[in-house]
Amino acid sequence: MKKNNTLIDFSGLSKMLYGEEKYIREFANAAIDSFDEFSTNYSKFLLVRDETNFRKAGHKIKPVAQMLGLDQIIEEYEHAKTLLWDEKPDKELKASSDKIRGICDEIIEELKEKT
Repeated sequence: MKKNNTLIDFSGLSKMLYGEEKYIREFANAAIDSFDEFSTNYSKFLLVRDETNFRKAGHKIKPVAQMLGLDQIIEEYEHAKTLLWDEKPDKELKASSDKIRGICDEIIEELKEKT
């Protein structure tokens, strides 16, 4: 279950890793790298409208986001795909990029607490 005002739900992960702190720390460290890379690639490929690489970035993070109950990552990613398909203005792409950066920064801070 999520703690007050946190984004990540560690309960499923803890069960999956049998509550082993060592494994949870290892997962958290790997996830920090994954979310940092995702945030960078999300912005990079969205803002230049590179749908192929943008989708690769999204598909790479999706399983990790699902394991941690991070629906807002998946929802914003899906929203951004529609921005590309509908050829929305750059300012809307930038707003989505900024939103993902903020969410990922918060996720990374929560993950650091587990390392």
